[in-house]
Amino acid sequence: MIQALADKLNVTPQALIITIVLFVGAFIVLWIKMTIDEKKGVDSKEKEEIRKIVGNLVPDGAQYTAAYAHSTEYQGRIRYYHYYAVGFRADQPDHIWVIPIGVEGDRIVYTEPVRASAENLEYVGGNSSLLLLKFPGKRNNCIQLSVSSSNTKMGKECRVNIQQPEESKAFDGFAEAFQEKVNAALGVDKKGRALRK
Repeated sequence: MIQALADKLNVTPQALIITIVLFVGAFIVLWIKMTIDEKKGVDSKEKEEIRKIVGNLVPDGAQYTAAYAHSTEYQGRIRYYHYYAVGFRADQPDHIWVIPIGVEGDRIVYTEPVRASAENLEYVGGNSSLLLLKFPGKRNNCIQLSVSSSNTKMGKECRVNIQQPEESKAFDGFAEAFQEKVNAALGVDKKGRALRK
């Protein structure tokens, strides 16, 4: 069987076996790394830093669910990754706090928080797992927010170990209510079109 497959791929059986062994080895190493990172992420320093950022920058921040959010933006063939600390309350779905963050070495750095609500948004698009906050102005003046339950360090795409299943589930419920409430206050649908009266 190996010989037939090697002939089909126009390589030697030894080269095929070495390739298979290397592939399986790489898969095992990656799986072990992800498993270790997931365990580290349950009570990670990064998760605690997100909680502190929301607690310190958001008024009454201790009352908010704090979560790590991210988004990927495509401009042509180039991908840009954006990271956020978000604070939200299920009992107050009229606003969300968004704090742009970055990772420098082992530290999470942040900029000024933004309180997104009907007061400063054009509309809220997306769905329960990916919110699109569209601000007035240019076409691309928006923030996408996705709160994943499992985040493990994977290069540029994800720079932290944070496991947040409870926060992710809470965000899914909050996102739908937030989108509905803000868009109703603005008189638009989730694509920004005016609702018919």
